[in-house]
Amino acid sequence: MAKITRMPSAAVIDGFKGNIDFYYWMGIPVARSWPRSPGHDRAPEVQNKWPKFIYVAQLWASLDANTKDAWNYMATGTVLTGRDMFHRSYYHAQVLLGAFD
Repeated sequence: MAKITRMPSAAVIDGFKGNIDFYYWMGIPVARSWPRSPGHDRAPEVQNKWPKFIYVAQLWASLDANTKDAWNYMATGTVLTGRDMFHRSYYHAQVLLGAFD
């Protein structure tokens, strides 16, 4: 992970897709080499959670623009995006309901 002075534009980030991962860590813009597969099967506990991740990703994709804008507005002033906040709220609700292992 390398600290950078500021987050580059979306066009620059898109140009490095697959090579460099840009993100915020504790509010600091950072970059790292694109995550790679470890080359082996994931643990069963990890694999069991994939369908839930896929489901919430599809939920986000199905939201209308106004709802996504509301999530993005709620994320204003945080290090999260609206999508991140949506995912976290879904997972938190699943944990409270006992749906996650």
